[in-house]
Amino acid sequence: MKVGSRCGYCLLHRGYQMIKLSTDDEETRFQAMDALLELMGNDFDSNCVPSVLGAERERLIARITGCMDPYKERKIKENELALSLLPDMEKKMDETLPDEKLRTATKISCLGNVIDYDVPGNNASLEDALMFLDNPLYIDDTDKLKSMIEDDTDLLFLTDNAGEVALDTILVKELGRLGARVTVAVKNGPPALNDALMVDALMVGMDKAADELITTGADAIGIRLDESPQWFIDRYNNSDLIVAKGMANWETMTENPAPCPTMYVFRTKCEPVARAVGAPENQSIAYLVEKGWKL
Repeated sequence: MKVGSRCGYCLLHRGYQMIKLSTDDEETRFQAMDALLELMGNDFDSNCVPSVLGAERERLIARITGCMDPYKERKIKENELALSLLPDMEKKMDETLPDEKLRTATKISCLGNVIDYDVPGNNASLEDALMFLDNPLYIDDTDKLKSMIEDDTDLLFLTDNAGEVALDTILVKELGRLGARVTVAVKNGPPALNDALMVDALMVGMDKAADELITTGADAIGIRLDESPQWFIDRYNNSDLIVAKGMANWETMTENPAPCPTMYVFRTKCEPVARAVGAPENQSIAYLVEKGWKL
């Protein structure tokens, strides 16, 4: 997905918030902002991808401030909050009819996607988001996905943010119940915004929910095959199905043909992404595309 005009504002806004979290030194903050403005001036054009430029922004800020993970403490708190809500979500699943369990699990996972810090206009409160749990998915391809799952279907689940990764365990377990062999991939390390890392996945018990827990082998947000090791590229290209969480995965993965049927699960937290997927803002999306599809 290519940038829209609003992406420039968001990239700068989030960059400034990251700079403030990364250092208290005003001289260093000024240096980082000056470098960020230069990066935006050189690289922000109609052909760039928001998350690709966002990754370069994070690396630049980390290099200047020396802070690799400005969201580290906040991610721990989001994991703890999401874990405290899990019993209620599991009860919701227990009360759901078998034919509706995948849809309910997808909605729970999708609402966790609100946890995205410093997106202008986005309410990142997980507790507030769960009040909309009974609302329908604006795009709902869960039944199509279910029809494709057979025993031992090799399904690759690509995570997004810390905190929401706890709610993803419910969806991963349901995909496994339907017969899939689920491999879950988290980011390899910071800087990667507030994306889930291996430490987050282990904290919320994803290693127990999934058949296998791996990393993407890269620290970039979204999926960057140009930066991933060959072993991950092979896993990605040889999967039977993919479930991709979050806007960054949508932004990066839609630049290339889908290697297999792929379901994108996210909240439309900004106008450019909402426009690209064909939905209003602040909606839950479960959009299945066929092999070979690209935006």
